[in-house]
Amino acid sequence: MFFCKNKNINNKIVLDINEGNKNNVIRRLKCIVKYADRHKYSIVINSELSDKKLNRELKIIEKGINIKKKEERYNYVYDEICKILDEKINTNYCEFKDNICYKDRIKNTNHQNGCCDCKGRGKCKYLIDSKCTLGTCMACKLFTCPMLRKKGINESVNSYLPLKVFFTYKQREILTFSFWTPKRVIINRLLKNKFVKPKDYNDEYR
Repeated sequence: MFFCKNKNINNKIVLDINEGNKNNVIRRLKCIVKYADRHKYSIVINSELSDKKLNRELKIIEKGINIKKKEERYNYVYDEICKILDEKINTNYCEFKDNICYKDRIKNTNHQNGCCDCKGRGKCKYLIDSKCTLGTCMACKLFTCPMLRKKGINESVNSYLPLKVFFTYKQREILTFSFWTPKRVIINRLLKNKFVKPKDYNDEYR
């Protein structure tokens, strides 16, 4: 494998990523993780990229690879991606005004609390006085309604390289559809890799 040539006697693989090789390295990152885990190697990622988002994600991947206990790794990656999502959410891209989001203002429904209180699912039990008291549910942080998607705002698990590298398709489905769920429950689902996707989430409330 191309990345093995940089392995030294201390069981460390050094990945130097630049604009010329980034696509090749990124395509192989999932294999590199498996290889490093199998041989108990550590990884150092040196990035010369100008893309700040990608550099941040590569740092998460570097640290994640070097956490060998699966539960600890999942917790770390989960928390770091949630930090990124929270930073975006804090820009108020849902455009809440008087507790009414962009979608409901456009539809002139005067419905409050947006997708935290919606048709088909009711009201999230962690929503108290119009404030989220859970704060750790990745599915909620990732959710973007059709109105936001029309504006070009579309978050998904596949938007974040660490989630694609460390989690299987089934696990990414768990992260996508475990709405209104405490983190400890979600991590347990990831470890067991068992989850039944709800059948009543249509496109609007996916």
